[in-house]
Amino acid sequence: MQRDHGLQRWLNVPFIYNLFQDVIGGNALRRRFIRDHVRPYPGDRVIDIGCGPAQILPWLPEVDYIGFDVNAAYIAAAQQKHRNKGTFVVGNTQSLWNDSRFTDADVVIGLGILHHLDDEEATHCLRFAQRALKPGGRLVCLDACWVPEQGFLRRFVMSLDRGQNVRTEQAYRHLATAIFDNVKTSVEMKPMRIPYVTIVLECRK
Repeated sequence: MQRDHGLQRWLNVPFIYNLFQDVIGGNALRRRFIRDHVRPYPGDRVIDIGCGPAQILPWLPEVDYIGFDVNAAYIAAAQQKHRNKGTFVVGNTQSLWNDSRFTDADVVIGLGILHHLDDEEATHCLRFAQRALKPGGRLVCLDACWVPEQGFLRRFVMSLDRGQNVRTEQAYRHLATAIFDNVKTSVEMKPMRIPYVTIVLECRK
């Protein structure tokens, strides 16, 4: 579930979304996420679920990149900016389930996706990733996360997120371990300029 009313609706505009991410430190978080957790090698096949305008592409090495998103404006912006650096597709894990382009991946990325999905949708997303990975490949996700020591301000700011399915570390692990045997998690208490908490899930096929 995602809220898209009032000022949040403007985040569907690629330029405004990118500007907002720069202001709050979201793009710096993406760089660290790629460097510290995704760790792709040149030549890897990388599938990016919910890729948005493909902000992560400049921080990837030369990889075989394919990203998809339900927001056609994001995909158009990615195609215009990045052109031949990747393949960009409009769709979601349901509509692209049988698309043969989404196979044999070394890495599948889910950056800020699961907290926009209810449990049934998130499970389908995880199954899509597991199916798309080659043996030994990894799904690496970053999402908003509730923790016991959250504090009022951090909890209030996170409650304003468009994604309305923020979970605890245990709840994310419960979803992931139903699909993957090998799941690692790490929580960061100060990932951006705004009060926020994130979790990284690394799931190996």
